[in-house]
Amino acid sequence: MAYVIILIVLLIIIGPILAVLPSKRQKEQMQKRQTAMKAGISVNLTRIDDPDPDPEKYLSNTGKPLERVLALIAYRLPHLPPGRRRHEACDWALERRLKRTAGSDDSDLPSGWCWGNTQPASLPAALLEYLHRAIAGLPDDVVRVEARKNIISVYWKERGGFVELAKVIDFLKDCAAVPDSLEDGSSASDEGR
Repeated sequence: MAYVIILIVLLIIIGPILAVLPSKRQKEQMQKRQTAMKAGISVNLTRIDDPDPDPEKYLSNTGKPLERVLALIAYRLPHLPPGRRRHEACDWALERRLKRTAGSDDSDLPSGWCWGNTQPASLPAALLEYLHRAIAGLPDDVVRVEARKNIISVYWKERGGFVELAKVIDFLKDCAAVPDSLEDGSSASDEGR
């Protein structure tokens, strides 16, 4: 009987310690985030409006509508430094949606991707070409890609492994390195001299 009591006491002491240890998935997420931070990418827990909300998903048990917000991880990287830019950066956003908005100009984007509101008119041609080519290579759990105030962000659910992480890191670095059209023109004219 004494052994049973000792075993129960040990379980009471050890149980909470084991409960706070990170799971295998949490350890993998921490490793992915550390890898991204070593590559110069900031990682933030954030919430965004769901770009493709399922109406039934956002209803409470009583039928009351809930806020249509997703909790995601944002991987962020600054675009070209302001000193190297020749004009103001243009904010843009691409979202993954099941259905495209009627009358939208998204036919040239890969299937499932749409411009956040509308395609920005002043987006540099090199960046636009890169986005059209590279957006399809992002992991399936990426929900949104945007540039705001010279910060490029990829919002995703981190379901994939290190292969998907490498795709996100490569996308951010390549997108941040795309020169704007004015810089392309000045370097071409310098080479002709």
